[in-house]
Amino acid sequence: MSFTINHLPFRSSVIVRATKHLSLATLLAVAVFAVATAQTEKTASATQPSVSNEQTKEAKVPFTLRITNDQIIGISLKAQDVKLKEVAAELSRRLKIPVLLTPIVERHPITTNFSDLVLEPAMQMLAPQVYIDYEIDSSPGKQPRPLAIYLQGYNEPPPADNAVVRGNSDVMVVEGDTEDTGNDSKTKEDQELKVKYEKGLLTVNARKQPLVIVLYAIANELNVPLEVKNEVADLVNISIAQASVDSVLQQLGPNIRLYVRADLQLQERRPLRMVLVGPEKKS
Repeated sequence: MSFTINHLPFRSSVIVRATKHLSLATLLAVAVFAVATAQTEKTASATQPSVSNEQTKEAKVPFTLRITNDQIIGISLKAQDVKLKEVAAELSRRLKIPVLLTPIVERHPITTNFSDLVLEPAMQMLAPQVYIDYEIDSSPGKQPRPLAIYLQGYNEPPPADNAVVRGNSDVMVVEGDTEDTGNDSKTKEDQELKVKYEKGLLTVNARKQPLVIVLYAIANELNVPLEVKNEVADLVNISIAQASVDSVLQQLGPNIRLYVRADLQLQERRPLRMVLVGPEKKS
């Protein structure tokens, strides 16, 4: 089989001219595209800093707050002309407890700079009058746990006792035997209970007394409610003279919770409530 290739009916010069025209058109198109691309990149680069600045402005925090919680809470704060309300909101978020402000101090601007202060001195840097509610667990090794912080101005009334610390029920206990004729003095001596609270110190003498009876007597002296969530039938034999309330409760057992309010201006701690809980369930 054979093929025959005939000569093309046009000259090669036509092809050359066509190629030259095509190359010129292509170069012109490429040049226009390059100019357009350069202008687009220039416009984008010109607008980019403003977007970045705007994002930076939105992300900027008006104060610097650092909190550590290695058994003891430590706080560092640097702020200048910042509303106390903003700082309190961030404190509440970080500490996971309410930080409550009165209208007087809510919009008050603060300027401060401190590092690694424990909770109470740190809060005193923010407001002239500070209260903190704590839960004290009588279990060994437990640190008092803050439940709420109140920031107030001078001469403002203290927050209500049940502003944060609330209970479900109180227990009323009738002490002694209703059929006791008073003749069995030896029985009374063997089952005595004496509780005295004076100048912030507690004295407890108990012999063969149910724990709930002893706690009720203490709550009565402290003038606070006692809530019993799970009654414990343990009998108490104890003699403690002029000790702090939390120290006495620690010696009575691990299932007691004492709620107190610290007044940082007066340097006083006042009991609010006592709770007797059941023993922890072992898994």
